Amino acid sequence: MFPRNQILSLLLSACSVSPVVAKGPDANASILSDLELAKRDAEDFEKLAKLVKPSVVVIESVDRLGREGGRGTGFVVRPDGVIATNFHVIGEHRDFAVRFADGKTFRPRSILAVDRDRDLALVKIDAKDLPVLTLGDSDKITPGQSIFSLGNPLGYSHSVSRGVIAAIRELQEGDGRPMVQVAIPIEPGSSGSPTLDLEGKVIAMLAIKSGGAMGFGIPSNALERLMEREDPVPMSKWLTIGALDGLEWKAVMGAAWKQRAGIISANGLGSGFGGRTVCLSQRPVHDAPYELEVEVRLEDESGAAGLIFHGKDKERHYGFYPTNGSLRLTCFEGPNVFTWSILKTVESDAYLPGKWNRLRVRLDGEGRIICSVNDKVVIDLIDFTFKKGDVGLCKFRAPGAEFRRFRHSKRFQKSEIPPRLLREISRLTNSLKEGRRIRPYEVNGLVDQGEQAPQALLDHAVELERKADELRKASREVRERLIISELTHSLAHEDERAVDLLRSALLIARLDNEHFDLQTYLDKAERLAERIRNKFPDKASGEEKLKVLVAQLFEEMGFHGSTLDYQHRSNSYMNEVIDDREGLPITLSVLFIELANRLELPVSGLGLPGHFIAMYREQPAKGKDGQAKEILIDPFGGKIVSREEAEELSGVALTEEDFEPSSKREIIARMLRNLIRSAERELDPQARLRYLDALLAIDPEDNYMRAVRAMALYAEGRFARALEDIDQLIDENPDGPEMAPLREIRDRLIEQVTEDP
Repeated sequence: MFPRNQILSLLLSACSVSPVVAKGPDANASILSDLELAKRDAEDFEKLAKLVKPSVVVIESVDRLGREGGRGTGFVVRPDGVIATNFHVIGEHRDFAVRFADGKTFRPRSILAVDRDRDLALVKIDAKDLPVLTLGDSDKITPGQSIFSLGNPLGYSHSVSRGVIAAIRELQEGDGRPMVQVAIPIEPGSSGSPTLDLEGKVIAMLAIKSGGAMGFGIPSNALERLMEREDPVPMSKWLTIGALDGLEWKAVMGAAWKQRAGIISANGLGSGFGGRTVCLSQRPVHDAPYELEVEVRLEDESGAAGLIFHGKDKERHYGFYPTNGSLRLTCFEGPNVFTWSILKTVESDAYLPGKWNRLRVRLDGEGRIICSVNDKVVIDLIDFTFKKGDVGLCKFRAPGAEFRRFRHSKRFQKSEIPPRLLREISRLTNSLKEGRRIRPYEVNGLVDQGEQAPQALLDHAVELERKADELRKASREVRERLIISELTHSLAHEDERAVDLLRSALLIARLDNEHFDLQTYLDKAERLAERIRNKFPDKASGEEKLKVLVAQLFEEMGFHGSTLDYQHRSNSYMNEVIDDREGLPITLSVLFIELANRLELPVSGLGLPGHFIAMYREQPAKGKDGQAKEILIDPFGGKIVSREEAEELSGVALTEEDFEPSSKREIIARMLRNLIRSAERELDPQARLRYLDALLAIDPEDNYMRAVRAMALYAEGRFARALEDIDQLIDENPDGPEMAPLREIRDRLIEQVTEDP
C-alpha cells in the first residue's frame, strides 16, 4: 500500500488538468513549457511504476506432461502471501511457481479461492510483509480514464504499459458480468496483470485480448468479492497432474517425485545426505524370501538411483543402484556417510549407460542378498544388518532418474519361450550372424584391404541396423496386433454386463504406452471403489450412494475435466486419466461408470451429440408401478445435471432416443474415433493407422473407416494391405457407382504389388 501523500506528490503533473506553475520567489512565474511538463510527467510515472513493481509477480506454469508451460502475471493483495491472478494462468490442477522482481521464487502452499466463471484465482505462498497493491472501486471507472499496467507480455518480465479505459460492457449480453474494455497493449503473458489508475489502485485485472491493442479486464470489485469467500485447497490436494498415488507410494526426504503413464520420475536434490531421497511402496511387504525388481534410467551417469529394501525408516535400509557406471550395494544405517557401509561395488558389461536397466534383488530369508542387472547376477553376498522392512525406490545427487515396472513378489515366474518361437526367431536372425568380437588378426586383414575397407564396414553396419529396425518394427506390430486381439476379445460377450469397460479402455492406452501394468489400474479402481463405499451412510438409498460417489470422486479426489489441454492425447489414455485425475467427458464417464458398477449402482453411458455423460437409472421395485428413476451426471463438470442442462452441454436439441444408453462397444469405438482425430491433427499417420486397425477390429462393418484406412495405407506405401481393404469394399457393394474410383485405385495397386519384391 502506498502512502496517499507520496502518491499525490508523484502525480502532481500526471493527474492535474490545469497547467503546472513553476515555483519560485517570483509570484508571476511563467508556465512550464510542454517539453518540461512531458519530462516531469514521464519521471513521475517512472517512479510510480517502480513503487508498483515489487508487488507484481511472474507465474510460471507447467503443461500436462510436466514440462515448461506458459507464463502469466499476478500481484500481491495481502501482505501474508496472497497473490491474485487469472484462473487460466495457474491452470486446472497444474503445478506453478511465483517469482518476484528481485528473483525470489515461491511454490504455492494452497489455492485460497477460484472463480472459474470470472477467470479469477487467489494463491497463497509462504511469505509475509509483502508490499500490497490496493484495490480500487471499479464501479467508479469512467471511459477515457488514464490507466497503466505491469505484466509479463511475451515473457518480458515486469513490462509497463499505458492506456485508457475504453468502456464498461458485458461480453455476453444479459449475463450480468461486466468487463472493463481497455486500450492498452496485451500479449501472451499479460493475463493476470494489474490495471491501475493514476493513484496506484488496481481497478481491473487483464484477462482477454480481443484484437490489436484492445482487450478486457475483470473489474476489481469481482476480485474483492472473491477475497471474502475463501475456500482453501492445499496443493497436495490441488495437484493431480503427475501426483503420486498415495495408496501406492510415499515420498520422503524431499526432491520431486511424480508418476505418469506408468513411469515414476524423481528430480532435484533430496534432503538427505548426498542428496538422498526415498519413495516407499505402500503395498504390503512379503516376508523373506522374496524378490523385487524395477527398471531404471538415469538422466546422467553421475547420478545414482535404484531399489531399497529391508527399510526400518527413511534413514535405514539397503540400497542397490547404479552409480557412475558401476553397480553398488550399500547398507544405510543412519543419516550420513559415517553410518553407511558400502557392501560391494562392481562393474558389469550387462549395465547399459543411458538406457533402461532392469535391477532385481532376491532375498532368501537367511541373510543372502542376490543382485542382478538385466538378468545377470552381479552381487551375491550375506549380510544380517536388517532382516525385514519396507521396499521402494531411491535416488542420490542432483541428476534426475526414471523408474518403471516396479514389482515385488514372493517369486517371479520365469517365462519359457516355446521351441517353435525360438526356431522362428533363429530363422529371422540367422542372417545377422552370431555376435562376437573381431579378433586382432582380422582387423589386420581389413587394413590390408586398403582405403575401401572403412566405408565397406560402415555400409555393412548400416545394413545390420536396417535389419535391426525391421525387427523392431515387427516387434511393435506384433505387440499392437496382440493388444487389438485382446481388445476385440474383451468386447466379445453376448451379455454386455460381462464386458469390463475399464479393462477395454485401458487396452486402448496400451497401444501407445507399453510401460504400464494394466492390472495395477484395475486394482486402483477397486481401491477407489472401496474407499468410496466406506463413505456410504448406513442403509443409504441408491440415489444417496450416487451423490456420495459424485462428491468423493470430483470434490474430494479432484477428478476434473481437462480445460487447458483438452486436445491432448493423454486425456484419452485411461491410465493417465486415473494418474492425473483429468480427462475428456468420455474417459471420465468410463471411470465413473466402472466405479458405480463396482458399487452396485446402475449407471451407463450416454453418447450425446458433442458430449458424453453418465446416467443413473433405477427401475421401480419388483411389483411396483412407476417410471424408472433417472439421474444424469456430467463427469467433465463433476456434477449432476438436468435434461435441459444436458441439452446445453450438447449444443443441439435432444430427443428421447439420445437418452438411450450407449453400448460398451460404442463407447470404446467413440474413444478410438477421438484418437483418430487427434492423430490427424498432430499429423501422426502411424498412430492413426493403429487406431483405425483397432476400430475396424471391433467394428468391421464400418465401411467409411475402412475406406479411410485404405487411403491411409496407400499414402504410407503399404499397398498390399490397402488392396485388401479396397477389395472388401468393392465385394460388399460391387454395383455401387462410388466404386468406380476405387476400381481404378485397385488396378494401380495390383500393378504396384506385382512389381514390388
